[in-house]
Amino acid sequence: MHSEVLYNPDLVKSFEPEEFSKIFIYGSEIIRKEPPILNLTAKKGEAVFIGDTHGDFSVTKYITEKFINYSDRYLIFLGDYIDREPEPEGSIFNLAYLCILKINLPERIFLLKGNHESHYSVFFHPYDFNKNLVNMFGSYGVKIHNSATEFFREMPLMLKTINGIIASHAGFPMHGQKVNDKSREDLIIDILWADAEISPMFRGYGIPKFTEEQLKEFLNSNNSNCFIRGHDPYMAGKIIYSKKCITLFTSRTYASRAGIKIARVDLSKEIRDADDVSLEDITSYLSASE
Repeated sequence: MHSEVLYNPDLVKSFEPEEFSKIFIYGSEIIRKEPPILNLTAKKGEAVFIGDTHGDFSVTKYITEKFINYSDRYLIFLGDYIDREPEPEGSIFNLAYLCILKINLPERIFLLKGNHESHYSVFFHPYDFNKNLVNMFGSYGVKIHNSATEFFREMPLMLKTINGIIASHAGFPMHGQKVNDKSREDLIIDILWADAEISPMFRGYGIPKFTEEQLKEFLNSNNSNCFIRGHDPYMAGKIIYSKKCITLFTSRTYASRAGIKIARVDLSKEIRDADDVSLEDITSYLSASE
């Protein structure tokens, strides 16, 4: 479906409104088959982790074009594909392009759910995606938002590699829950909203913070050694908790605070901690291309 967009992403800007709905409906059917926790079992090649893009279509294009021609590269996006866009109409183009990537390369592109994709379950403010769609497409924007929400519902919550990495948008189940549902509120709060205890971020009462001890216990119980996440611009680009936790942001909206970083993992190498993960800052490239 729309395979020509893989090599010419800007084609999404010419889509008719009905096409966006069709793309999200078809994408929902693809990822509905995925479990709440994905297992990336590849033993060679490279896993590339991308933090919050927040409607930064240009960043997504750059990263994808850099890796798409390599059949042994796996792109793991950590959620928050919409809202706070640094370019006009970036959220819908970013999300549609990612959906098309998933449809055409389902074994190489993985789209984890972020808290901005779980507004249907845990309400928060500001959430601008629905309003932006109505501004762009009039009343049909409501239909596009409904189909996008179905796509969001089916997004998995976490991903685990065979060599020691586990990733999510923000956190992990902190109360012994099994990750067996993509939309249960307690899982969304813990996995898509949590921050590290040392973060200055305050999101409101009821939003948990995880300690180093809790993270180590979670990693040990999952035979993993390093946690990769997004969500928190205050921690972005930092390695914390005895080199067991890396936080990424990959959007120009937060570049002045967090940089624009990705994490690259050699899947043939056992990961012991963050020293075995390569962090790459692409800020300078994007600044030069503007």
